[in-house]
Amino acid sequence: MCLELISNISETDTQTSNAFFQQFFIVILQDVFFVLTDSDHKAGFKAQSLLLMKMIWLVAPSDGTSPKIQGPIYQPDQAQPGTGNKEFLANYVANLLKTAFSNLQT
Repeated sequence: MCLELISNISETDTQTSNAFFQQFFIVILQDVFFVLTDSDHKAGFKAQSLLLMKMIWLVAPSDGTSPKIQGPIYQPDQAQPGTGNKEFLANYVANLLKTAFSNLQT
């Protein structure tokens, strides 16, 4: 259901899409990573992986097209103004995983 919501929002008008993703992108991303990295949780792994893939693709499409998400995916207090979504997402995910798994290094 969340994958369908993300897909539908990404296809709506830019103003609505930007407002939604600025408010909820990081929250959804955190929850998906929490579930995917929980060793006791195996059900729905494929669907959650597809959701994660879609979210990353919306920020950094691999086919060379421009990103679907045009506005920032972060709140103003989470990054310097003008930080690109791709850069922010890469740093955020790296820090999220590094914090969750102490054996990972930068």
